[in-house]
Amino acid sequence: MCSPKRSMTGTASSSGSTAAAAAARSSATWRLSWTGKRSRGGPHGMLGEYAAREGGTRIMHALKHSQLLRRKLQEFSEIELTELLTRVFLEGHQGALQAFDDAPPRYSFPLGSRLEQQYALQYVKGSGDKCYTNPFIGTRLLEFGTSATLALVQGRSLVVADVGDSLAVLGREEGDQYVGEIVSVRHFGWDEGERQRLQEQCGDSVSIAGEDGYLTVEEGRLRGFQLAMTRALGHRLLADYGVIPDPSVTFHQLRPEHVCLIVATDGVWEVLSPSEAVKIVCDHLAEGYSATAAAAELCREAVRLASSVRHAGEAAQADNTTAAVLVFPEL
Repeated sequence: MCSPKRSMTGTASSSGSTAAAAAARSSATWRLSWTGKRSRGGPHGMLGEYAAREGGTRIMHALKHSQLLRRKLQEFSEIELTELLTRVFLEGHQGALQAFDDAPPRYSFPLGSRLEQQYALQYVKGSGDKCYTNPFIGTRLLEFGTSATLALVQGRSLVVADVGDSLAVLGREEGDQYVGEIVSVRHFGWDEGERQRLQEQCGDSVSIAGEDGYLTVEEGRLRGFQLAMTRALGHRLLADYGVIPDPSVTFHQLRPEHVCLIVATDGVWEVLSPSEAVKIVCDHLAEGYSATAAAAELCREAVRLASSVRHAGEAAQADNTTAAVLVFPEL
């Protein structure tokens, strides 16, 4: 079993160009981790890694210039922290949107994939939109975004804020086993609260499709456009169809049996349960490896499992896979 003696933070990424960032104050009075990922599949993923990088940079900058450096987490009410983190995520959203203005004239997509192709930037007359074109593949409207998950830890207090379909999992020892508990909110169409919000805000202009709860646009020039999440940073056009950057914020108290926090994109959770992920991380830590190495091992195992699954008529491949691991000292 893993019983870490000191706090460690590590991040790792594989299978795609997903951006990730994590930071820790040397005084260890508070720690934070952030992980972002481009929206899954289709045209809304182009420049997604730009959105993740810029959105994450803005989030970290906003946090380091917020009241969190002057007050302890315990001194904030839940309402105060929710409002503060909502403003921080709005900063991240504005950073992600900057990628639209700074779109490069040529772009390779999907980056790092064997299917990677070169595209050229074009402007859509009369709309203010942009698109990328490839003479053999066609045209992709420039619409992109990123999920974002933020964890703040101070003493026994844990606060998680997130948009999108990445998850934060809190790992604990339970006898001779490891148990993983989801401590963030997955934003997708079959979530009852999200479905109700979309109905109130958008009516019949959107619907929910498939078992994964894809948001589907039902009208206008974006008719048929789908997105795997209902909240995200950076979506310029889908903002008119209910995709918002407001995070869900949850509050938790750490106990002595808690050993680690894993923040990872859906490339991990599509093939591993929370408890399986915690076991992989803690087994690796128990062998003396760092948090960064444990995060890398988690990504490698997720990619291996995903790559072993072959769908009819498709080559086996893994989704974008990024993980950040925070190991707790004994509480």
